[in-house]
Amino acid sequence: MWIVRGIILLIGVIGLVWLGTENAGTKVTFRFFTLTWYDIELNLILVMTFIAGIVIWAIGAWIREAQLVLALMRERKQNRKLMEELGDLRNLPLDEEPPGVPD
Repeated sequence: MWIVRGIILLIGVIGLVWLGTENAGTKVTFRFFTLTWYDIELNLILVMTFIAGIVIWAIGAWIREAQLVLALMRERKQNRKLMEELGDLRNLPLDEEPPGVPD
């Protein structure tokens, strides 16, 4: 899976560099919701967009990692309880009859 992510990232970086070199020196008007910037180089917008994407991806990855760690902790706790119950069942005396069993 890391190979696929690496290939996608490599393609993104190559595309960003290619697009930046094709549009070198191009100035644009950039609107972001209600904000407007005039005469900003397209390369700057591309780099900032790329960095913003990486930051958003990293935040999502950290959230997913925290969810997985919490799930692992819950599973370990449940596993520990089940192992204790199994140990208790193994230590039951063999000569007792279960209640309600006729002789």
